[in-house]
Amino acid sequence: MDEDGLPIVGSGVDLLKVPAIQQRRVVAYLNQFVVHTVRFLNRFSTVCEEKLANISLRIQQIETTLSILEAKLSSIPGLEDVTIDGVGQRQPAPANGPSPAGHVHTDAPPAQTLPPPEVNTHTHKYHHSIQFQFSLFL
Repeated sequence: MDEDGLPIVGSGVDLLKVPAIQQRRVVAYLNQFVVHTVRFLNRFSTVCEEKLANISLRIQQIETTLSILEAKLSSIPGLEDVTIDGVGQRQPAPANGPSPAGHVHTDAPPAQTLPPPEVNTHTHKYHHSIQFQFSLFL
């Protein structure tokens, strides 16, 4: 025993002679652990639900904006046959799987600058208004 009267647990202590911990203390410790764990999990669940609700709201706003833009584009006659090369095409993933963040592939072709688009007198005002509207969203 030390100065406080507490037994020193070591290799020379006979555990059969050490008195057991009171059952009330064990139950109190267990209850305290369960209560704190449940509080933590409830708080964590609430925070996660709030973040998911915020993300869901933002996705709905983006979907609404996309629907409006699609409606505006579909209202312009003559744009049904227009295609833009490179838009909507995904680059193939490397065969080794996803690359770690910060890793830069050196075997990729250098970035190419696109030539200025041809000015179409019929859609020039529309393109100008689209550029203005996109600047509002940024």
